[in-house]
Amino acid sequence: MYSIQDLAKLAGISSRTLRYYDQIGLLVPARRTESGTRWYAKAQVDELQRILFFKTLGVSLATIREIMAQPLATQIAALESQRGRIAEKQRRLQDLDLAISSSIKMLRGVGKMSDSEKFSSLKAQRLAENESQFGQEIRQKYGEETVEVANQHYLALSEAQLQKADALEKELGTLLREALTQNSDATKAAIFTAHQEWLKIMVGKQYSPAYHQNLAQMYQADERFQRHYDELAGQRGAGQLLSEVILTKLR
Repeated sequence: MYSIQDLAKLAGISSRTLRYYDQIGLLVPARRTESGTRWYAKAQVDELQRILFFKTLGVSLATIREIMAQPLATQIAALESQRGRIAEKQRRLQDLDLAISSSIKMLRGVGKMSDSEKFSSLKAQRLAENESQFGQEIRQKYGEETVEVANQHYLALSEAQLQKADALEKELGTLLREALTQNSDATKAAIFTAHQEWLKIMVGKQYSPAYHQNLAQMYQADERFQRHYDELAGQRGAGQLLSEVILTKLR
């Protein structure tokens, strides 16, 4: 049996963290003395290891609690899913590292990059940035498989498709700025159409009204998405307006 201090030391976390996990029902001690002293058995040590695995991978405590409440087979499946996600991230980072290495050689005059290679490295860089910023939230909303299919679709986009998506996003910024200064139904309709066309390019066959609606709800709930569109339009309130336009249209 481990005392709370011993388990905290073993796991490299604080006793306060373990008390909090107990408080929210995430990790309950094997027994508690009349004086309130917590004692943990091997089963709790194993549970804590899994909890810390998920936490290190950026999974929220609420989601971890849901996973840990499931049968062991479900927990194993969740860990396997995270392993797949790690492997995919490693592959993308390796591709990005190779692209950066090639770019450095080219700049030093000891190598060449074709336009196709430059374009591929740009996509890998953008995808890595998106994963870093929003990967966890998107996976919680849509599921691992849906996100991976969308990512593979993105990596397969042609240069013309990506240029079209960039042009649509730029147009979206202009339309949002206009809509914030003049309340026009026609402008709002154009905002929805531009965003819908952009999303269809980005996710391909994964697109559906429900997918679009879920994304708008994420825009509404997460200030990082709102900040992106505020910066795109050069005006505060653009991200909120975009989510409202989409949700109203799809209601």
